[in-house]
Amino acid sequence: MALNVNRLKNLIKEAFVSEQTEEEDYDASLDRVSQKLAAAIIDEIKSLEINYQSGLVAPNGAVTGAIKHTIS
Repeated sequence: MALNVNRLKNLIKEAFVSEQTEEEDYDASLDRVSQKLAAAIIDEIKSLEINYQSGLVAPNGAVTGAIKHTIS
């Protein structure tokens, strides 16, 4: 599965929209936005699935398939 640009864009947008009304503690707001952005990017990367068609070779021929690994 490729990275989902629309899902990531929406999460980034939500992070900024949720902080638009902050008028007193800008540093705390910046920290919250940064945390939400980092979490969204990490979640998107963790959902990545790499499909490969060639490059690995086994005794019986080329290896194809998908890498589905979740990092905690």
